[in-house]
Amino acid sequence: MNEEEVPYKCGCGGNLKKTKVEVEFFGIDFGLRDAEVCSACGSEYLDQETLKEIEKEIKDRKIFAMEKKVQITKSGESLVIRIPPEIAEFLNIHYKSLVQLFPVDKDRLEVKVVD
Repeated sequence: MNEEEVPYKCGCGGNLKKTKVEVEFFGIDFGLRDAEVCSACGSEYLDQETLKEIEKEIKDRKIFAMEKKVQITKSGESLVIRIPPEIAEFLNIHYKSLVQLFPVDKDRLEVKVVD
């Protein structure tokens, strides 16, 4: 693969090289795309054309429109977070699906589908 060094540096001070990288966002595969990759920290910077295509696809699929505020309820001694059907469908989860919970900080919880 041809790699061409660019005349400016990464924020970490490392050298950037133009190359092709596999691009995937929100489970959407965009294939091999042009990017600048840092030889020191590994950061990848996509070109504007690729970013616009990703943004358009995300808007077309209404992925950001799925964001919802939900109220926490209670079942026995456990707290329950209800997942709206459109988000469940997007994540391909259903009753009895297995997820992993990660408290990221005091006001953020990450949920990862593991099955």
